[in-house]
Amino acid sequence: MIDLNGRAVAITGAASGFGKEMAIRCHKMGAKLALADIDAEGLAAFEAELKEMGAVYFTSVMDVSKFEDMQAFAAKTFATYSDVGLFFNNAGVEISGSVWQVSMNDWKWVYGVNVFGIIHGIKCFIPEMLKQEKESIIINTSSQAGLVSGHNSPLYLSSKHAVVTITEALELQLQQIPSKIKAFVFCPAFVKTDLHHCGKHRPAELANDPDAPYYQTEDYKKKQGLMLYAVPHGIELDLAMDMLFDAIEKDQFYIRTSHDNTSIWKRFRNIIENTRPQLA
Repeated sequence: MIDLNGRAVAITGAASGFGKEMAIRCHKMGAKLALADIDAEGLAAFEAELKEMGAVYFTSVMDVSKFEDMQAFAAKTFATYSDVGLFFNNAGVEISGSVWQVSMNDWKWVYGVNVFGIIHGIKCFIPEMLKQEKESIIINTSSQAGLVSGHNSPLYLSSKHAVVTITEALELQLQQIPSKIKAFVFCPAFVKTDLHHCGKHRPAELANDPDAPYYQTEDYKKKQGLMLYAVPHGIELDLAMDMLFDAIEKDQFYIRTSHDNTSIWKRFRNIIENTRPQLA
């Protein structure tokens, strides 16, 4: 783990869940904080806590799916602190449903945040981090879903697979330069975060018609209901963060919160043996 004392840590999705806990832990390590989120109310509430902690920070209300928002956040971060030691490229959203029946707005919303949000973060932060010529870290938040096959949340799974692949390529290209930046991909299983409430920050222009026939079906309700149940029943956030920072310390590229490899082995066995994916 690099020494963050006196250096800056930038975090997207910082108003709750992983991002908020990442910020608290990095403050305790002596870092200055650049915090961004689409949730203005949540970010303002967190600011009150940060002031009480004596943190050095600034906050930005922004949408990671908008490239110009990420550009502005990155520009403010480097103008304010100049030395960014760690960037948590962290925002994410989820919706479940059938591949062919969910709306195009569902696809645009999930991919806009989960995939293009990560791309925007890389494009806006990596060039400036390279100029520092100092040991630095970028951590892209994917999911255990990015390592397995599944049928419940194809939008979420496919977007998180993209994040894993993008981060693998990023790490290889950073080695190729070579650079002093290391990339990691964070692949948590179910953790008690606010992910199941992410729809409250969905942009109006990407909203669905709530009366559309598919969203009244048992198939949709069952698929979405699993996520609504699983997230609040995941592991404690503190434990997930312990695993995250321990993995950084150990230089483990794939940062996971579950040691159950069954689903991962099942997917790779299907690939190696060229067999069809199987329902559990």
